[in-house]
Amino acid sequence: MTLRKEIEFNTIVNDILKNQEFIALKYEIHHGISRLDHSLNVAKCTYQTCKKLKIKNYQEITRAALLHDFFKSDEVKENIFVNHPLKALENAENNFLLDAKQQNIIASHMFPVTKVMPSNIGSWTVTVVDKIVATYECLKFKMPIKMGALFIFLLNIFFVFTSLLSK
Repeated sequence: MTLRKEIEFNTIVNDILKNQEFIALKYEIHHGISRLDHSLNVAKCTYQTCKKLKIKNYQEITRAALLHDFFKSDEVKENIFVNHPLKALENAENNFLLDAKQQNIIASHMFPVTKVMPSNIGSWTVTVVDKIVATYECLKFKMPIKMGALFIFLLNIFFVFTSLLSK
């Protein structure tokens, strides 16, 4: 992102990044990184996508993208994939003014897992961007950890079997 775009992005989301409840997301693990970092990744990618596509209300869409996962894990007791968008929306509404389009962006970002369907270009953009970013993060941060653990497990099994065969 160019310096000019970085400055504009920070201006758009500055008040959200100063909110103490939102800042607390840095302690929530999500896709192998913090939920705060994931939300920032989605918001930055959404901002850049909207700018490239010349979407007029990119500021509102970017803000909603940043707020799309504004929840703590202990706030959603069951079926987190389906239920967290509404909790994120509730938390966002309790802390910021949202228009109807932003509400739909947050509530529908897990479509088609959730029943709330995206109703505007911003909702579709965040839904797609979130899936791309989450896939990238899982492959980069989460899968290597699991693959490393699997490799160590298989290596241990190999050593157990080779030691048994050598006796």
